[in-house]
Amino acid sequence: MPAICDLSKMKNVYFAGIGGISMSSLALILKNRGILVSGYDFKESETTKMLTEKGIKIDYTYDNAVFPEADTVVYTAALGQDDPILVRARDRGLDIFTRAELLGAITGDYKHSVGVAGTHGKSSTTGFLAEICLAANNDSTILAGAVMPSVGSTYTVGNGDCAVFEACEYKNSYHSMYPTIKTILNVELDHVDFFGNLENVIESFRKYISKPGKNGENIAVINLDNENAVKAAENTDADIRYFSIKDKTDYYAQNIDLSDGYGEFDVIKKETLLCHVKLSIPGIHNVANAVAAAASADLCGIDKAAIKKGLESFIGVKRRFEKVKKLDSGAIVIDDYAHHPDEITVTLNSAKKVAKGKVICIFQPHTYSRTKALFNDFVKALSIADKVLMAPIYAARETDTLGVSSDDVAKKIENAESLYSFESLRERATELAEKGDLVITMGAGDVYKVFQK
Repeated sequence: MPAICDLSKMKNVYFAGIGGISMSSLALILKNRGILVSGYDFKESETTKMLTEKGIKIDYTYDNAVFPEADTVVYTAALGQDDPILVRARDRGLDIFTRAELLGAITGDYKHSVGVAGTHGKSSTTGFLAEICLAANNDSTILAGAVMPSVGSTYTVGNGDCAVFEACEYKNSYHSMYPTIKTILNVELDHVDFFGNLENVIESFRKYISKPGKNGENIAVINLDNENAVKAAENTDADIRYFSIKDKTDYYAQNIDLSDGYGEFDVIKKETLLCHVKLSIPGIHNVANAVAAAASADLCGIDKAAIKKGLESFIGVKRRFEKVKKLDSGAIVIDDYAHHPDEITVTLNSAKKVAKGKVICIFQPHTYSRTKALFNDFVKALSIADKVLMAPIYAARETDTLGVSSDDVAKKIENAESLYSFESLRERATELAEKGDLVITMGAGDVYKVFQK
């Protein structure tokens, strides 16, 4: 019988893949609870350096990853079951849990818990909710997928009755989570190495929506404007509440003004004004994210004054349209995590509204399988930019067996070229950029390093 993820039984926990955003947050949460924590990652990063500074021992080779004192191993979904760390843990009879199971254990006992799910927009929506909770001063626990400027971290642990976290669909991780409110931003084909097709993605979201919280409550906040999200919510027992930026429904945006690229609008709850908002981050997609956050916060019982203040205070999370540098030419460098064609589309359209000049996109595809499966969608989305500079594909967990490259993508885009080093990408972008231009480094890999020296 599988072990139950019981925090009270954990004394010494080893994290396999500790350098990930969510894994590192969970490791710090356990450490703050007095549990001994250590871990493994395949390479040193800014995150692992931070963990080491906080007193967490990290191994970078499998030979050193022996964790003799551990009673529990937590592992990321990217690891296969034949991974040496998991083999060692099984041989020793240790308790073994996925990242998602630990997250589910931590967040499952709150009166209100909001699991933000969707193919894209999770971190920004979680960031909106974090600001709302801070404005409400309700001492919430927040677990985000990116650094939140207001707390200087990916997480904050409170003693209140509300928790907000990102619920990732990859390998059905969110099926191990039990939020009382499931916020579904969108459902699109992604993680093709696992799901294979869109129908499997929709069915996965349907199972997530169907799972009640541990207290029995099961509210689902569904994006009415996303056909697949609506489809995923069909034939479930959840208490469905819809949000929209197009139609009148349970929660919706009205009188939207995007004239300067930054949304100003009314948030309406069943035809009654909840609040008027002027956002500090650009794009119509963030209007939708803000309405989703407002709906989720209202269902947690947070008052409308805090909702308004929180939405207006949010300045974005790290690597989401983040301003990182001004070039000598006067051009601004923006960094963004977008790595799916839908994300690229909304980010580049937002950039076109904000930029006074050209939009130059330095794009690093993330995984061969995604690039191959969504090839034409990538070409269409990237074509929105005035100029595209392609970096080599970031392999992540994959090897090059699909016969696709960044060169192939660049050849299909009218004003694109492919370069092979961060130095050459930086030099070419700097050569092209003029005052008023926006240069965007984009992707889920390490493309953000292009302008780091």
